[in-house]
Amino acid sequence: MSDALPDEALSKGWYHAIDLAPGSTTRGSVDLRAIASKVLPERLDGLRALDVGTFDGFWAFALEARGAAHVIATDLDRFHHATWPPRQREANAKEAGENEPGARFGLAHRVLDSKVERVITGIDEIDADRLGGPVDFAVIGDLLLHLRDPVGGLERVHAALNPGGRLLSLEQVSVPLTLRFPLTAVADLETGYTRMNWWEPNLRAHRDWLRTAGFEPRLKRIYKLAAAGAQAKWHSAWIATKR
Repeated sequence: MSDALPDEALSKGWYHAIDLAPGSTTRGSVDLRAIASKVLPERLDGLRALDVGTFDGFWAFALEARGAAHVIATDLDRFHHATWPPRQREANAKEAGENEPGARFGLAHRVLDSKVERVITGIDEIDADRLGGPVDFAVIGDLLLHLRDPVGGLERVHAALNPGGRLLSLEQVSVPLTLRFPLTAVADLETGYTRMNWWEPNLRAHRDWLRTAGFEPRLKRIYKLAAAGAQAKWHSAWIATKR
C-alpha cells in the first residue's frame, strides 16, 4: 500500500464515514458506525456475506471485519444505470466523476487491504450464480427507497440466500405515516419532489415488503440516521430470515 493512499482518501468527500486506521476516518456525510455495532451480529465467521448497493463499501467492510469468510459487494457501474424516477433521469444522468458508484470503494479497499469482492450488478439481476454461489447473510441499506419495485429486489436477494439465511434491511421510514397508520402498510410516493427516491414506507410497509418477498422479519432497531442535513431521517432495521 502506498503511503500516499491514506492521505488521498482522507482528502476526499465521501458518502460513508469509514475508519481507515485508528484515528483516521473518511469525511462521510452518513455515519453508520454506531448503528452497525447495534444491528450486525458480533461475528460472521465462516459465512458468505453480501452487501447490496455497496457504494463506498461501509457495510461490506463491516461484514469483513466481523470475520465473514467471503464478502461480495454489489453495485451498479454507473450512476445513471439506476432506475431513477422518470422525471429526474436527465438530471441524475449528469452525476459522474467522484459520485459514480465505486469511485471511492477501490480506494478504501486498498487502504484497508480488503479481500471484499466487488460484483457489478443491480439488485434486480442478483442471483446465486452471479455471486459465485448462495450467501448466508446479506445487508441492504437505504436502497429499497430508490427502487420502482422494492419487493422484486427483495425477492432476488431472497433467492440468493441459503435456506435459513438472514437479511439485515435498513431503510428510511415515514414517522407521520407510521403514527397515522400503525397497522396498515402505507408508503409515500416521492417521485414528484425528490431526485432519487421512489418510496418512503411507514414501519409496517417496510415489514410487509420483507414478508411479501418470503422473509420472516424481526424488528431490530428504530434509529435516526447520523447524517448531514436532510439525510438525518428516522430508519428501521429488520433482521429477516429466509422462509
